[in-house]
Amino acid sequence: MRPPESRRPTGQHGKGWQRLGEYAGPLSCAVGLVIVIGCYALRQPLILSPFGLTSLANVSVALALAAVGQSIVLLAAGLDLSIGGQITLINCVAATTMGNSGFSIAAVVVVSLLIGLGTGFVNGVVIAYGRVEPLIATFCTAFIFTGMALIILPRPGGSIPDGFAFALTESWGPLPFSLILLAGAVLVVWVPVFGSPLGRYIVAVGDDAESARVSGLPVRRIELASYMLAGLFAAVAALFLAAETTSGDPSIGEIYTLNSLAAAVLGGVSLSGGRGTVIGPILGSFVLAIIMNALGVFDVSAFWQDFIEGLILMVVLGLGGLRLLAAGNWLTLFHQ
Repeated sequence: MRPPESRRPTGQHGKGWQRLGEYAGPLSCAVGLVIVIGCYALRQPLILSPFGLTSLANVSVALALAAVGQSIVLLAAGLDLSIGGQITLINCVAATTMGNSGFSIAAVVVVSLLIGLGTGFVNGVVIAYGRVEPLIATFCTAFIFTGMALIILPRPGGSIPDGFAFALTESWGPLPFSLILLAGAVLVVWVPVFGSPLGRYIVAVGDDAESARVSGLPVRRIELASYMLAGLFAAVAALFLAAETTSGDPSIGEIYTLNSLAAAVLGGVSLSGGRGTVIGPILGSFVLAIIMNALGVFDVSAFWQDFIEGLILMVVLGLGGLRLLAAGNWLTLFHQ
């Protein structure tokens, strides 16, 4: 489930090294996930029970969905700092409008997904057609989306029906419904997109936008599509958070902006675009989310939790920057 490669390494050795590098992130995250869960289980053995595993899935899936959306933008050599704002806005809309009837739930889900596409469309238009740098554009739209959320829901509140919450956060035996939601989002959106010309075009634009333009690809429309897809995944994450908390919160998305970026980079998605898999960001999200959740279990003070979380994000994003330096692409650090 990875996007087609657009780079063409020369020789068998070059191809082998590239393939190894592409999977280094997911493999290291998989090993890290086993270690993190193992350490967690030493302190809290019940975490390996069906209930414990469902809890771990529930604290990780929202970040995984946000990271997958962020990865699509990164593959196109973009950046989205508004994902947290998008999640907040849609979470507040869902919590204040969702009723108990099946029709109401379905309508709010559809509207939420449309809002996600709409916020992504706004980002894409400003960046692709307004030619505003992604860092600046999405930093500004993040404030707009968060401000809209505060107008809708000034303080935590609202409600989510129990049936909707159960359908997304409970489990069927040892299988958490949240993992089914994550897998469904990947199978319904990521797989078809990156199995189609659009996915190949996203990778080509991220690999070298100017070459893609010379080849006749509609670069601006492709960039627009990447931000809309990111908004769609942000909407799914917001709906899941609404189900998990059974309410809305105008600050709920704050942690997902940098965390989604860190999870994507930790999972091997390149900051310079054009390279990455879907499984890497998902595994990276689980590693980060479980570590941050475990800090409370290990009785780490609130101050040190913030310090450790910040340190982890700095190290992960710093390593992503070092990859660019090693590849000789250090200038792209200033032209995302």
